[in-house]
Amino acid sequence: MYEKVIRDNVHGDIYFNHPIFIEILDTPEMQRLRRILQLGGTSLAYPGATHTRFSHSIGVYHILTLFLESNDLSHLSSQDKKIVLLAGLMHDIGHGPFSHSFEKVCLQNHEKYSTEIIKNPQGNIFKILKKHKINPEEVVSIIEGTHPNKILNLLVSSQLDADRLDYLQRDAQNCGVGYATLDIRWIVRHVRIVDHKIVFPKKSIHAIESYLLGRYHMYKQVYDHKCSISFDALLEVWFKRLKDLYTSKFDFENPQIEVIFQELLNNQIIPIEKYLQLDDYSMFDIFKITQKSKDKTLADLSARLLNRKTFTIVKATEVNKNNLIKQLENNGFDPQYYLIELIPKKSIVYQDGVVNGKDETIWIQNSTQLEPLSKYSMFAESMKLINQANNEKIFLFPKKLV
Repeated sequence: MYEKVIRDNVHGDIYFNHPIFIEILDTPEMQRLRRILQLGGTSLAYPGATHTRFSHSIGVYHILTLFLESNDLSHLSSQDKKIVLLAGLMHDIGHGPFSHSFEKVCLQNHEKYSTEIIKNPQGNIFKILKKHKINPEEVVSIIEGTHPNKILNLLVSSQLDADRLDYLQRDAQNCGVGYATLDIRWIVRHVRIVDHKIVFPKKSIHAIESYLLGRYHMYKQVYDHKCSISFDALLEVWFKRLKDLYTSKFDFENPQIEVIFQELLNNQIIPIEKYLQLDDYSMFDIFKITQKSKDKTLADLSARLLNRKTFTIVKATEVNKNNLIKQLENNGFDPQYYLIELIPKKSIVYQDGVVNGKDETIWIQNSTQLEPLSKYSMFAESMKLINQANNEKIFLFPKKLV
């Protein structure tokens, strides 16, 4: 019997029982994920948060193997099980540098890149899938949530899926916080399939509440940390300055900068073959080059990204914008790059019902009846109030002005 084992710092030993998984992991497309941080700029706040999209991917694979051990999923064919495991393993293969941070400057999201990489006939993934008689379109359909077997879709992407169960625990552990100590095996062991839905018995409610509470605190303390928000904002204005210089026919000291970002600079989608050359390492190398630029703004922004010289964050109600602009100009800072105003993205922790065309309800089975979690959980009800709260506008600018 075929068996390979990877030792993981979160789940312990992770077993791979078919050569296709190791062959996929060994491709340059997957190995690239070793060079992409899971949490992007969050490592500026939590030094231990240097775990990668690669470790998360094998963690999702592992949790899916636990789900597939459930009696209610025993009816799945070996082929269906293999396909959903492949989808979980590769669901993040399309992430760009610094994970979600790069999506703020890229014209195509990572999900779209994931599906294109898997379906690319010139790529390594496509060839391996075909060799093992796996249809790449079927793997992609699970990632896109369109597979005819809805359960396969829900295992990879739903309110309580393998993806979230891994990243919450992995992120918390690597950040050194205790907000998401999840009882994963309890949750997975009690999963049931009813009416093409993943449901949980009523006795699972406390474990599910712990999961949701952990998710809420992770958003508040980790995902929405001011260092992460500031890093993303700096990355955006760095690209804005790069694009403005390109438009003004600036003579870049290193012409490769224009070659690497040609599509982005011309508001086009980066082709797969170039996209796969980008990772955190290559971006930091570029920042090292541009911090020596004769353009002082580009040089300064590059140095800030390299050396954790992030912008400070202040609520818009606490400062006068016109005064800030004057202070910036007096200190030699161009406000269009050094004064950023934004309303942070709203983080929806949980809500019953259909969101963006997908049922986000966590279903609870009580005897023969299915009810949404909010029917039984006071915490789920309190999430409604949290979801209704609006984020305040903030200003980001150099700490020198404070």
